[in-house]
Amino acid sequence: MKKKLIASILFLTMAVSLFAGCAKTPKADPKVKAALDGKKVLFVGNSFTYYGGVVARTAETNLDPVLANRVNDQGYFYQLCKAHGAEVNVVDWTFGGHGLEELLGTEPCETRPPCEGKTPSGHLAFLTDRTYDYVILSQNRCPDDESAEETLENVKDYAKIFKDANPDVKLFYVVHDGVYAVEYGSEWLKAVSLIEKEGITVLDWGTLVWDVATGKTQVPGAKESYNKSSFIVSKEPGDGYHPNPLTGYLFALMTFSAITGLDAVGQPYDFCYKEESGVYPISLWLQLDYFKETYYRYDDKETPDVNERQTNFIEVFNSEADMKGLQSLVNTYLADDTNAWEKYITE
Repeated sequence: MKKKLIASILFLTMAVSLFAGCAKTPKADPKVKAALDGKKVLFVGNSFTYYGGVVARTAETNLDPVLANRVNDQGYFYQLCKAHGAEVNVVDWTFGGHGLEELLGTEPCETRPPCEGKTPSGHLAFLTDRTYDYVILSQNRCPDDESAEETLENVKDYAKIFKDANPDVKLFYVVHDGVYAVEYGSEWLKAVSLIEKEGITVLDWGTLVWDVATGKTQVPGAKESYNKSSFIVSKEPGDGYHPNPLTGYLFALMTFSAITGLDAVGQPYDFCYKEESGVYPISLWLQLDYFKETYYRYDDKETPDVNERQTNFIEVFNSEADMKGLQSLVNTYLADDTNAWEKYITE
């Protein structure tokens, strides 16, 4: 009896240890604490940021430009910081269909839903606090008639808003997957190069996702197969290049690693698929049938029937090998000497 009891205790101890090892929740990291604890992080952008869950846009505040309703966000980026013991104030300054010229510039957006008649001078006036430690900028689109040099000057103007408030602010510029999906063109990509030379860090999650989705890059050690359905979400046939939760995690992870300098491999991701996390829209999107019916469309011409829409991002989240492979690609595409987007200039 005593031997059986000892054996049972040993088994339970091993099981608990094994579970803890699989969970891979990191201990409080002094490097993360130093970089992010007590800091203010601002995400400026549109649906290419909030669709994936980088920030946890809520139905109550997504159209409201009042800053007080957009602080203390708890999306994926916050969850990564929290897992390392860093408490950050993440501010969600994202609005669907908006570009930086409407969010931080002088371009009025009164004719764009949901802004008709409400914000005739853009959104900057509502951004009453402009003092941040980190600012992540994501452009919606690039005007066809805007040169690379003009784009750079606009971005420098946006950067000045935050540098004037805090000269030590660290700025990041996002290249999202829609850049390649809708063929922004070489002029805009040249602008990215100029922005990088200006000292603004480029976060190139878009190229990573697009390369894997289209087969240009293979995920190391992958057990799953990948195409656009692994990463992309759409409500309408013409709106097929927004990030799903897997893509949103890669965006959040790249931002986190760029700020902290930590290896992306081994970072936690259980908050992306555990419904008990309570983070909107994460738990909602994990109702997969609802997700497929309401949000997901791989390609309207190929899969017009809602019942044929398939996505395997849940399987990817549940594959340790695949997540390790994707995390390793985050390191690769984040490397200073990579500039993976440059190959698209000549294509």
